[in-house]
Amino acid sequence: MLRRTFLIAAIAALTGCASMADKLQGSLAPPLGQAYAIVSLVGKAFEPDRAVVGLQIRDAAGREAAADVASLNTDTVFGEEGMSPVEGKLMLLPLPPGDYRLANVWGHWAEDGAWGPYLQMKQFKQNAPFHLDAGETVYLGEVKLEMSFLPEVKYGNEARRDFGHMRRVWKVKDLSQVKIRPLAPASGAQ
Repeated sequence: MLRRTFLIAAIAALTGCASMADKLQGSLAPPLGQAYAIVSLVGKAFEPDRAVVGLQIRDAAGREAAADVASLNTDTVFGEEGMSPVEGKLMLLPLPPGDYRLANVWGHWAEDGAWGPYLQMKQFKQNAPFHLDAGETVYLGEVKLEMSFLPEVKYGNEARRDFGHMRRVWKVKDLSQVKIRPLAPASGAQ
């Protein structure tokens, strides 16, 4: 049964990877009048097979513009050949040009307690602004939710790993047009 479950999960993961590569056809050029935001959403949990992380992007008017989730059980960012993979998802978010902000990061995970496991659910309000111009593709870096004793959101630049994933999994060879502008909380945020 465990082998069958693993096989189904592996097929689902490979299908998701293949469809992204098929969708992009080797290019990260966004559709006319649009832009692409790329963000790596990863997490670290004691029991990753029972953990999910998500994020929400809002536009300048405060409306939800994009949202996505990553299962630490099934989603993986592979990086360059020889790099250790991380649990999470490299996300490609098509958006119209404009001003945005990462507004929320949330996580659901299980922790062991004195009377067995219990579910933790936490939302972390954020204020990490970014701007997209029409026709551009911007790498926003890594958003990492640490789900441990003191859960927290961290920002980073994992361009080497994430560009390796784009080359190997998304099958995009030329990344020279991708602009690197990692997210950072606005002054006074968090």
